[in-house]
Amino acid sequence: MSNMNPHVLETFRFQAEACRSLGSPFTATVCDLLAERLTDSSRFGARILNWPDSARADAIALRATGALHALVRSGNARELASLYPPLEARPDQLWEAVEKAIEKHDDFLHDFLDSPPQTNEVMRSSALLGMALRLAERLKMPLALYEIGASAGLNLAFDTYHYALGNDREWGDSNALVNIESEWRGHIPSLETELEIASRQGCDRNPLDPHSPESVERQLAYIWADQHNRIGRVSAALSAAASRPYDVERADAADWVASKLAETPQSGVARVFFHTIVWQYLPKPVKDRITETFELAGANATADTPLVWMYMEAEGHAAGAVLKQTVWPGGEKETVGLSDYHGRWVDWT
Repeated sequence: MSNMNPHVLETFRFQAEACRSLGSPFTATVCDLLAERLTDSSRFGARILNWPDSARADAIALRATGALHALVRSGNARELASLYPPLEARPDQLWEAVEKAIEKHDDFLHDFLDSPPQTNEVMRSSALLGMALRLAERLKMPLALYEIGASAGLNLAFDTYHYALGNDREWGDSNALVNIESEWRGHIPSLETELEIASRQGCDRNPLDPHSPESVERQLAYIWADQHNRIGRVSAALSAAASRPYDVERADAADWVASKLAETPQSGVARVFFHTIVWQYLPKPVKDRITETFELAGANATADTPLVWMYMEAEGHAAGAVLKQTVWPGGEKETVGLSDYHGRWVDWT
């Protein structure tokens, strides 16, 4: 029986349910097994069991499942790999292999826990595309994109992908390397709107480099092992990203937003800052600074130099991630839709 701190145990239970609801029964089982059977006999186990009160915000369950998946993908734990999808294993059999892997690769697994998950789920681009189309229709000018918590910058390139949006709706180049299937419902943004991207920039505390095999592997490890379509899609997006002319800067989010907003805005271009499932990982002082910086810069925005802050974040909504935006001048926060966390559907308001 595991002797996890109660808040850590609750985090693993919560993540198991989330994985089941998002179509990953295998990852849910791994979360359940770790919650029930992990002990402090290893550095990996002891670190997880005694994780501080921030376990939920730190996504410790996803760090742990990512560590095991990374080990499997490395080819250094063949016995464990033989029980990973697409094969099916009984829980007892799987746990026996997990225990042996922890014993043999304790340092690797322990050290993998250092960084928060960075799935950079590329299907979330579906929500970004719709929000950008609505902005382009409303503002009638090119958009300069700035992504906070951009990881490898996959979602910065949302306009370069091909989309199948349900009911025979399509958008983008049908020959694009990345194809995204996402069902749009409700008050759907016009697919006829001209969308011009003036520039793209991103920041991350720990940017993943699409040119680096190690970075690519780390990113793929966070994607749930039984979701082969997601792994294939992100692999394709990483391949596409390796040929793009922009990089993601290593920076503190609040510092980066402040430095970008200190630059003189270009007339006739809308500055659009955005993030997807990032806010929950930021410390409160960083969030407060970002909010204050946007409000100060927004006060100086004009019709020729509009400023937009848009995001896709959990905000405690039971059904999915909330899509919100604030457009200055004006500065009123608007709810524009609700999205599946992995972008499988978007309900537009």
